[in-house]
Amino acid sequence: MIGKGNDMLNICFLGKSKIEYDGKEIEEHLGNKATALICLLVLNERRYLSREKIIGYLWPDSNIEAAKYNLRYNLWLIKKNITEDKNHNLFLKVDNDCCGINKKYEFTCDIIDIMKFKPNNEDSVESILKLKKLFRGDLLEGCYFNKCDEFNDFIIYERINFEQRKVKILQRLVEVYQMDKRYDDCIDVLNEILEIEPYDEKMVLKLMNIYQKSGKRAFAIDYFNKFSYSLSCSLGINPSNELRNKYNEIKMAVSDCQSCDETINSNVTELKENYPDIKIISYCIKNVEYFWMADVIGKIIDLGVDNCFERLSQKQLIDLSYIQSEILKFCNEKVDIIEYKREIISVCIISSFIKLLEAVCHERNLTIIILNYADMDEISANVVEYLRRIQMKGLNIVEE
Repeated sequence: MIGKGNDMLNICFLGKSKIEYDGKEIEEHLGNKATALICLLVLNERRYLSREKIIGYLWPDSNIEAAKYNLRYNLWLIKKNITEDKNHNLFLKVDNDCCGINKKYEFTCDIIDIMKFKPNNEDSVESILKLKKLFRGDLLEGCYFNKCDEFNDFIIYERINFEQRKVKILQRLVEVYQMDKRYDDCIDVLNEILEIEPYDEKMVLKLMNIYQKSGKRAFAIDYFNKFSYSLSCSLGINPSNELRNKYNEIKMAVSDCQSCDETINSNVTELKENYPDIKIISYCIKNVEYFWMADVIGKIIDLGVDNCFERLSQKQLIDLSYIQSEILKFCNEKVDIIEYKREIISVCIISSFIKLLEAVCHERNLTIIILNYADMDEISANVVEYLRRIQMKGLNIVEE
């Protein structure tokens, strides 16, 4: 048995799952199904869940006797490794029909703290940042349960829910920053929100307003132009009238400058003036998926421009680590790539690769020279075609 009756239990299900008891990680003693069972019960907000429903989630293909045995065994594992709290409460409440988390049991859990969040006037920057820090990744990140389709669908649904909860927490953080007139912090958080919901026009409008209040009108105009282009290419629609009116209002406010384009260009120049242009020579290998992209990432790492990787989220870094393992040194925590790669898809890798190039080009002009282009793998070739089409500012791709 691990720990004693008065020990503290701490559970994290966002990102790589972590269950600590008495300061020791105990997942290896529990196994995947017991961990999944705890997560399932916690997500039901400490309500009882029928044994039949649990079996349907975690052992759908087993015969009834085997499934009942598996459930009993995993409940025993949990009870063995998570004992009474300091008030002698058991962690689980179990009877012949149902299972649940004991409401009286004292423990901490990231997803419970997040589910409890409701914006109010007592919110402080510190309290919201503490919640924000809990989002280390997706719910049960990297986990996939074979032949448990209903449970896997349930986890995907809950991941979407927690992503929406994160957005609400970030929105509240923007409001608190705005009250303190911390406009640069507002801009950073709004950009985080727009990474999650890139076509949220309310957030784009708020971002443009913050740019306007902080005197960065040219940045607002530049952002609107990029957003308008992306909206048109991806969804085939134009920005709302409200957003266009805000754009025209800001554009008129800088009419005393020689031109808005010159103003924007001067801001971009100001961002880049302290950094030299960089050049990468990249190579291709036919029929090796992502090879050219991986080679470019490796060359960027070799340049030592670490601040560019700081602009990427942990999720984006993990996406890129699937094709270039050197990326892992920029992650804040140990990542199990074998577990993670089960659910990763090409669009995540490509999107994160483009975000990396944008981060580099934000501060430096980047030229990528491609040798033996004819041998480029198909996925990388499609990415190159897309990059040429969007004409990313500061990026120049040359074939030799």
